[in-house]
Amino acid sequence: MEYFGQLLQVLDRLCPISGMFEKALKPLIVQREVGALKNMLREGEVQQQIWFVVSGLVREISSSADTVTGRTSWFWYEGDFVFAHPGFFAGLPSLIEIEAYAGTVLLELSRMDLALLIQNFQEGPVLIETLRYRHQAARAAHISDLVNLKHAEMVSRYYHEHKGIFLRAKAKDIASFLGIKDNGIHRFLRGL
Repeated sequence: MEYFGQLLQVLDRLCPISGMFEKALKPLIVQREVGALKNMLREGEVQQQIWFVVSGLVREISSSADTVTGRTSWFWYEGDFVFAHPGFFAGLPSLIEIEAYAGTVLLELSRMDLALLIQNFQEGPVLIETLRYRHQAARAAHISDLVNLKHAEMVSRYYHEHKGIFLRAKAKDIASFLGIKDNGIHRFLRGL
């Protein structure tokens, strides 16, 4: 599998992994290529797989009283693990939806196989806790930015950190994620 090495590099940054773990993991991974925009998880479903983004973009959609289509509450980029939070690790129904953009390549591992890896290898629980911690820290940083930065600062920072997303995602999805009305984001992008 051509993308397995990319997954191993990211896992090894989270926690050093053994050759035995690597050997056990490899046959469990399934590669998915998303041809058209695809809903990977619906609100209320129990997520049965965790995904690793090889390339492309995945977004999280949360219910919102002010819009019928929901709001973009998170994006996952290349090198990220995609899971409903909270919900995935506890096997609870998802409170969000997960949507992959066209052209996204994912590596998939079932929840059952992940549970066996956690149970059978000492690095399993450490990997999961590190992954959850980093995900929570990134979300906390985003919330802090939403509260503390002006819209222009937020758009500028996000644009410079994630230029590629502006070529893939809809402006309204990016605006939603940044807490800006979708018709206002273009005004902030003009000066960049």
